[in-house]
Amino acid sequence: MRTTIDAKYRVVTPLFCAGADPARPELRLPSFKGVLRFWWRALAWSRFRGDIGTILREEDELFGSARGGQSRVSMRLAPDPDLDLSKVSIDKVLTVSQTDKNVVGEGARYLGYGVMKAGQLTRACLRSPFDFTVQMRAHDLSEDGLSSLTDALVALGTIGGMGAKSRKGYGSLVIRSLHVNGEEPWHAPQAMNDLRDAIASLRYGDTSSTLPEFTALSTRTRHVLISSNQMEPIALLDLVGRELVRYRSWGRGGKILGNRFDSEKNFKDDHNLMKGRLRKTHPRRIAFGLPHNYGKHDDQQVGPDDKHLDRRANPLFIHIHECRGTPVAVLSFLPARFLPKGRSDISVGGNRVPQTPEANLYRPIHDFLDRLLDPKKREEPFTNAVEVRS
Repeated sequence: MRTTIDAKYRVVTPLFCAGADPARPELRLPSFKGVLRFWWRALAWSRFRGDIGTILREEDELFGSARGGQSRVSMRLAPDPDLDLSKVSIDKVLTVSQTDKNVVGEGARYLGYGVMKAGQLTRACLRSPFDFTVQMRAHDLSEDGLSSLTDALVALGTIGGMGAKSRKGYGSLVIRSLHVNGEEPWHAPQAMNDLRDAIASLRYGDTSSTLPEFTALSTRTRHVLISSNQMEPIALLDLVGRELVRYRSWGRGGKILGNRFDSEKNFKDDHNLMKGRLRKTHPRRIAFGLPHNYGKHDDQQVGPDDKHLDRRANPLFIHIHECRGTPVAVLSFLPARFLPKGRSDISVGGNRVPQTPEANLYRPIHDFLDRLLDPKKREEPFTNAVEVRS
């Protein structure tokens, strides 16, 4: 039995996606397949109640592997023929929109660290917005297999993105329509509350209070939706980045955001720890990912104390959505085991220290999400913030 699936997406923030040459950005099918598998796997943890063996087997059968053979699903990407996939080369400055010459703000630059510096790109991107359709042809899919695939397409288009810095809101993919065998089983959210309901429906099963072994949706997951009066998606992303700078950053000389504001110094203990010589613990801000560095010298580097590990990605995802042309920021916290079991020590300037248990380690991320929800605590001009309730 053959099944046809057509999913239309809009890329609403600049997309940093390329092959071997970072100076030649492109819309790549392998990149899309990779993020689709990621979100399928993220949903599979609850769907299969944490049974990793079953998850691996089902993923191999659906998407193909050296073990499982050929994929049951063939895909192609079809960009909208009426839209110009304008490239922004590495010698250009990233601006707010195609018509606005203003450089993106400090918050968006902060979130784009690594692909830009002071608004100047260090790798090329595809300018947003633009649309594309994923055309999929599947064979011999069970009802559960089809459901898992369409759920992953929806998750990617409501909380995910593609390309470099996609966890920081760049390359955000907004699903605009989904058709299965010509029918439309899912409708795009038209308002913020619709989007909240769509995200809430992504949860499956009950994995009790156990943290997933990999980044996945679980009973511990949190989603916070934020709106503002900004009508450009990257302008809203800038506000999110500014709020994160206010919360996290010590600043230079106690100043942040272009030296125009005083740092809140929320993590004075981290600062004092890295300035001192006796280090029996690690900075609290490693919850946002590793490496977490305080300078160029070896004694200022913080990372996994394992030669086979060099990083731990941020478990806080930022996605910019659009509901009838109005941008909404979606912040998704997907806590999981921070580092592999038995390999969880942290190197703090060369000193080996034990990792704080996840129950306490992730507190800074919870505090940031709580800050966003409280209009008395957040500083940027957000108009509304709601949390998804399962």
